[in-house]
Amino acid sequence: MSGTGPPDSLVELTPELLELIFCYLGPSDLVHVGQTCRRAYDYIHPSNQPLWKACFLHVFDHPKHVWNAYVPTARNAIHSRKSAWNWHHELVRRMKAYQLVLAADKKAIAPEIEGIVATLLDIHQTASFTATEDPERPECPHSLNLHYLQELQRRSRDFDMIVHDFSRDKDSASLPMVMGPAEPDRPITRSIGRKMAIPEWASRFHVRKACSSSALANSCQIIHGPTEREEESLRSKSAARAIVYDWNVTGPSADYGPYQKDGSGVVNWQTVEAISSLMYRIFNTALKSYGLRPSGFDINVHNKQPLDPVIPHDWAGVTGTWVGTYAFLDYRALVHYNFAHTLEYPLDLGNYEEACGDLMRLDLTLDDSDEIKQDPRLQSDLPRCDDLPVLYFNGTSTRQPTERPTIGVRGSVCLAPGGREVRWRLVIR
Repeated sequence: MSGTGPPDSLVELTPELLELIFCYLGPSDLVHVGQTCRRAYDYIHPSNQPLWKACFLHVFDHPKHVWNAYVPTARNAIHSRKSAWNWHHELVRRMKAYQLVLAADKKAIAPEIEGIVATLLDIHQTASFTATEDPERPECPHSLNLHYLQELQRRSRDFDMIVHDFSRDKDSASLPMVMGPAEPDRPITRSIGRKMAIPEWASRFHVRKACSSSALANSCQIIHGPTEREEESLRSKSAARAIVYDWNVTGPSADYGPYQKDGSGVVNWQTVEAISSLMYRIFNTALKSYGLRPSGFDINVHNKQPLDPVIPHDWAGVTGTWVGTYAFLDYRALVHYNFAHTLEYPLDLGNYEEACGDLMRLDLTLDDSDEIKQDPRLQSDLPRCDDLPVLYFNGTSTRQPTERPTIGVRGSVCLAPGGREVRWRLVIR
């Protein structure tokens, strides 16, 4: 070409123009451009972070929206990750997980399962809702991350295989199995047994949220929840009950909650998973008559529930109307399981059913009176994160339809250590 004439090819444009053009391309298109010639390949090198950042943001939400919403303690914990963030690496990691799940090849997925689940957890944990650009639905928020996860679940032939335990390797620590006859794809929870160590990432991905509570990204990051195949599985119920009703799982050092038994206040995700797996079925039964099904990836995404401007200090979203239910095992079975249960005569709780209540309506409001703050039932020796204040509340519980007197409710909510999970305590009077 002449020194003053136009370039003969696209890649001979100035770097500024190339970046302006290429930033409109998606990941696969950008890779195809790099295959055309050496100069194009060199230009889309992973070191070109501004280019890969633009490509990343075509598909995913910017993680800064969630990171900036963290309380200082949680923000400090991820400082090193933010500093080392590589747009090309993160994009490749997410695309690889997507393709592996779509391929539905169990032999290929088994050795990669931890990386796949960790990647999907990361996508969910950095999801944030923003105002939609759809002129016909301006009030409807959207999230690129959420769309990505929902599309993956929709397109996958067997998405449940990364939720259920499917490894054929009985010695696998990351994909534990119940010993017994071979049952391919059997729907069981990862909370297999009381003495089996379950990886935290496996339990976190399996957990669902009982109800939406916080407008911040500081609340529990949870994803999938029980699958349809799992809901009616007798083995799944038995595995969850083996943890939920075991008095040795919790105690005073865990404040009788789903926390580690070391006084740290750190969440025990295997216990949360078992409780969630069991209560999901019970809560879902109560909701069926109302045509509701609170599950899926869109639970607890940042900015989906903005703070109420009238009550800006209600960081946990306490004020308002909640729905819930309760359940308990027959006391005779509970005692038998904890005192008479032995390896020689094991008690299988799969055939037992809890007594459960109807859907309850809870109307809650904040209460900063000294009387409720000094209520010994709302005190805890477990440490907490002080980046946000403890909130106290009271309210009422009524049954739907109303067939009994109104019941009083009071409680407290605070941030757990680390500033990423919310700890609730309720007293039903």
